[in-house]
Amino acid sequence: MAHSLRPVASPADADDNRQFTAADAQRVYALAREDSRLGTKVREALDIVERALDEYGLEQIALSFNGGKDCTVLVHLLAAAILRRHNPALIDSPSSASSPSTSSSSLPPIPTIYVRCPSPFPQVEAFVSLCARWYALELEAVEGGMREALQVYVDRRKSSLALSNGSGGRRGEIKAVLVGTRRNDPHGEHLRPFSPTDAGWPDFMRVHPILDWSYGDVWAFLRAETLTLGDGGEGKRRGLEWCELYDYGYTSLGSTHNTFPNPLLRATTSGPISRPSSPTGSTAKTAGQPLGGWRPAWELVDESAERAGRETSLSKVLDQTRPSPSAATANGMNGSEKR
Repeated sequence: MAHSLRPVASPADADDNRQFTAADAQRVYALAREDSRLGTKVREALDIVERALDEYGLEQIALSFNGGKDCTVLVHLLAAAILRRHNPALIDSPSSASSPSTSSSSLPPIPTIYVRCPSPFPQVEAFVSLCARWYALELEAVEGGMREALQVYVDRRKSSLALSNGSGGRRGEIKAVLVGTRRNDPHGEHLRPFSPTDAGWPDFMRVHPILDWSYGDVWAFLRAETLTLGDGGEGKRRGLEWCELYDYGYTSLGSTHNTFPNPLLRATTSGPISRPSSPTGSTAKTAGQPLGGWRPAWELVDESAERAGRETSLSKVLDQTRPSPSAATANGMNGSEKR
C-alpha cells in the first residue's frame, strides 16, 4: 500500500444507539425542499425511490450495497423514503423538520445484497457491517461477478418462498433492485432511472435514483452539514458516514489488487482536512496534515479522473502524468456500480 491506515474498526465498536431515525429522514426531506442544485438532485432521487416503492413495495425490492460512496448516498435516501412511507405526516411537517422529532420510529429490515469482490479491503468490509446495523440492512453477501451473484440472490429468495409455501411474510420475489450507478459509470450513459435487465441476466427492474448525480453531488450530499445519521439529540449531532479509504485519497473502490489512491490527490502542501467524527474515522485527522500523504476524495477537481487510481500496481498510478479514467470492462448490469 502507498501508506499505512489505522487499524480497522470493529462493528462491535459502533454505538448501539446510532441508527437511522425519523429525525434523519426529516433532514433529508428538508434538504429536498431547498432551492439549490443539491436540493433538486435529492428531490429527484427521492421521487424515483418513492416510485419504486409504490410500484413494487419493500416486499419485492432489494438494495445493492457495496460500501462505496454512491450506494452510501442511496441507502440514506432509501431509508428516508421508507420512513416517510410509514409516517408521512411526521417526516413532512415543516415544524418537525426544523426541530426534528426524537420519535423512535424505526426502519423495517431492508433486503440487501452485497456482491463481494475478490480480495476486498478490510475497511470496506467493516464499513458494510456497520451500515447493516445503522440502516437495518438484511444483508446477504455473495461472492463472484455481478451477474452470477445476483442470480444466486434471486434464486435464494425464490427457494425461501417455496420452502414457506409462498407465505414468506412480507417478502416476495425480487422485482426491482436499487443500484447506485451514475451516468459516467462504465456503460451508464444510455441507462434510464428504470431499466430492465438485459437478456441473460436475472429478470428484474434496475432502479437508478442517483443516475444523473455528479461526483461532486455525491460528496456534497455526504458532507452536507444539515444531514445526520443517528441524530443523537442535542449536543450529540453526528453527520453521515463513508468508508474511511476516501479520507486517504481513494476516489473509486474495488479489489485490493487494482485499487490505489488517486494520483491527482497526492499531497504537495498541507491543508486542513475535516469530517464528522465516526467510529470508522481516524483519530489522526489533525488540521494541516494530509492523511498518509494524500488529500481526501472530495478534493478531486477533475471528475473525469474519478477512476484514475484503478490500476494493477501503485507504480502505474504514480507514473501517470495526466491521469484519466481507466478503461473498464462490463462487469454488471450495463452500468456497474462504481464505489
